Amino acid sequence: MPRFTPKMSASSDLLLSNSRGAFLTFPTIQIRNDRHKEREIENPTKYHGFHWGTQKLVESWFASAGGELLSPENQAGFHTDLVTAEKFYSVKGSQVVEEIFVPDSLPAFAVSYYPGPMQIEFQPELDIRDRYAHSHYNYSSTFHGGICLTNSGEWWAAIGEGDIKAKNQYRYKFYPQDFERGDIAESWVHSPCSFKGSRFHFGFGKSREEALSCLALMKNGFYQLKREKAEKIKSLYAHHRVSTQNEALNRAFHATVAQFLSIQNKDMLPASGDRWFAGDSGWLRDAAISLEAYFELGLYGKAREILSFWLKKELLNDDGIFAEKLEPSPQWKGVDSTLWLLRRAGEYVRFSGDKYFLEDKGPLLRESLSRIIDKRATTRGLLKCNAYETWMDTKFTPREGYPVEIQALFAYDCLLYCSILEEKFCDTLARFAQASTNAIRTLYKCKAKVEGVERKYLCDCLSPALEKAEAITPNQLIVLDCGLADDELENDVLAVVRAKLSGKGVRTLAQEEVGYFSRHVGDCSYHRGSQWPLFNCMAAKAEIRQGKPERAFNSYIYPLMDDALEKNVGGIPELYNGDGSDAAVPKYQSWSMASFIVACKEYERASSGQQKLSQK
Repeated sequence: MPRFTPKMSASSDLLLSNSRGAFLTFPTIQIRNDRHKEREIENPTKYHGFHWGTQKLVESWFASAGGELLSPENQAGFHTDLVTAEKFYSVKGSQVVEEIFVPDSLPAFAVSYYPGPMQIEFQPELDIRDRYAHSHYNYSSTFHGGICLTNSGEWWAAIGEGDIKAKNQYRYKFYPQDFERGDIAESWVHSPCSFKGSRFHFGFGKSREEALSCLALMKNGFYQLKREKAEKIKSLYAHHRVSTQNEALNRAFHATVAQFLSIQNKDMLPASGDRWFAGDSGWLRDAAISLEAYFELGLYGKAREILSFWLKKELLNDDGIFAEKLEPSPQWKGVDSTLWLLRRAGEYVRFSGDKYFLEDKGPLLRESLSRIIDKRATTRGLLKCNAYETWMDTKFTPREGYPVEIQALFAYDCLLYCSILEEKFCDTLARFAQASTNAIRTLYKCKAKVEGVERKYLCDCLSPALEKAEAITPNQLIVLDCGLADDELENDVLAVVRAKLSGKGVRTLAQEEVGYFSRHVGDCSYHRGSQWPLFNCMAAKAEIRQGKPERAFNSYIYPLMDDALEKNVGGIPELYNGDGSDAAVPKYQSWSMASFIVACKEYERASSGQQKLSQK
């Protein structure tokens, strides 16, 4: 099994998942909270801890070996094979190993110590935020037979086993990064007890019996569960690989595929493996965009599950828009979400040849397109959006009118379904596809100087009065990704993107534009400068089409490869700061990881002269 040794840093995370909506994320090294008078060890951001669904259950734990706290000061190493993670500590001249393991399927995990002759004292900290958010919640802990059983509302945790000592210790926690973002919501954690032993199991459930059952399964099947997870990882490596001359890229691809696939929860693909999205149904937009990675990996069965989850009649509104978020209740806000879903559903049919899926979902797909055309399309072939109906949906980036990527996705979908639907409706689709493509090529063109050369690019949006918003953004890359730009325009757009937007990710606003932020400090900067890896694969694919695979690698693949190996093993974050530094965001974002996977496969084909599936 390959082992990964990322940098030991409080900003480098590792995700261990049970592939069923339960996640443990933690930094490769703990950090001291210098703002707090006790300078306690803490998880450095709210994204860390053990989550089941959207509920955080465990904040962290403390351990002492021979009476000495295992801390940042004596941690000497870290590595992982994605089955377990191991931290190495130097204590009193001896090495102490802490091993962390999350099994597949069970909402459970175990922490084991190999301390030599020294005694381990272990103190878990549970997240009790819901106790303070809901006054009706009961919160209690009981001890029996070396097991601590804790209940908070509908959640139960069973922890054991070992010599147990009641603690009942409460602690207020805050996260330094949250102060930068103005998020200072109270967060309390509770440590009900401490244990003495060498291995400590956690089992969780929606009932006392379920938590105890998970604990027992974890304890009694520990070694078998580890073997099963190791075999699964080995199988993934065998079936999903890239074979390039860059061994580091091959390793980064392996790790990213393993982590990406661990996020899927049955027929749901959460937006990321972290507190805010872990285990929920995710966002339609994120899931649909990420499906390209499933196509690249040949995982059509899994792709069909995710598509079917969203393609339901009850989720379609009168405008032809599918709900983009289901919790706490269905929300219909994203026009591009539906256009991405239509695109991926059509591509799935084309790539897989699944006629049964088309028979089942074809009428619903047709109905969606028909309603969209009736309710939103103009005679020019443009598709209208209200202010916050695209992925740039904060109050700081209203895009009322005709955003460029909406027109591209609409034209692409119309063309795609012309080749899938065998009916008169195809004449209508062909007419709108041509009109929309012509509008993009005539109404959206702008000019900018790049290294003294005048280049064409596509404006971000047209107002309802067809006035251009000439800000340089990455949304024009979606036009290229839809194949709607000729070679000359594609070459010019790529030159503008390289000069104005490229970094580790792709900036959402050029640095010289009014309103650009070099740091991500919340919604105001979210889409105004932050670098998004989401767009890296679109730029890389276009560079490869232009015959520049090494430029694609150096500009859009290598920066992410380094992070997937050296920072967050197998993880690509939601975004980076505008200046390219790390931001306090999820480090395992589904569409970012999918972007890297797709870019790697494109680069592999370009390097070996293979032909893409869609072109065969």
